[in-house]
Amino acid sequence: MKRHLLILALLACALQAQAQGTMQFQATLTGSAEVPPNSDPTIGTGAFGLSGSLLSFVVTVPSDNFIPMSGYLQGPALPGANGPILFDLGGPTFHSGNSFGSPPFATFFSPAAPPLGAGPFLLTDAQIAQLESGLWYVNITSAANPDGQLRGQILPVPEPSVLALLGSGAVLASVLRRRFRQA
Repeated sequence: MKRHLLILALLACALQAQAQGTMQFQATLTGSAEVPPNSDPTIGTGAFGLSGSLLSFVVTVPSDNFIPMSGYLQGPALPGANGPILFDLGGPTFHSGNSFGSPPFATFFSPAAPPLGAGPFLLTDAQIAQLESGLWYVNITSAANPDGQLRGQILPVPEPSVLALLGSGAVLASVLRRRFRQA
């Protein structure tokens, strides 16, 4: 029985250690997610990392249908609703396409590298709770759509190690249950 308690304690410690690391978030930006929606077929991506209370990011937007003008983190708001601007992502950095078929694209990123980029942003506990709850979104604007060309809700990415630990715990619980049933 002591061995089983030790294993459970080690799993709990591993989960706690994982919780203190960097949390990852992602967003898929589309015109159909805008409020009101638009028919732009462009799909952008956002990757976010929360380390302690500092939020860093990289947002990438193909620039073959429009030229991004600005980018913002906004919220709190659920999909289908608008929220106020929380942070300006700074000016976009443009990258040309190549002869292999990759289109031109723009990036918004941190840390700031003047005159481009922004952040990382220092978040309050309330802002972290909103972010973890999926209440923030990325909004990219253009000259044609100054209120928003593309939008994507920022959602947590499940940590593979946490999922592995939970799976290991489930297997361990199943083994322990079988042993106690047989005894």
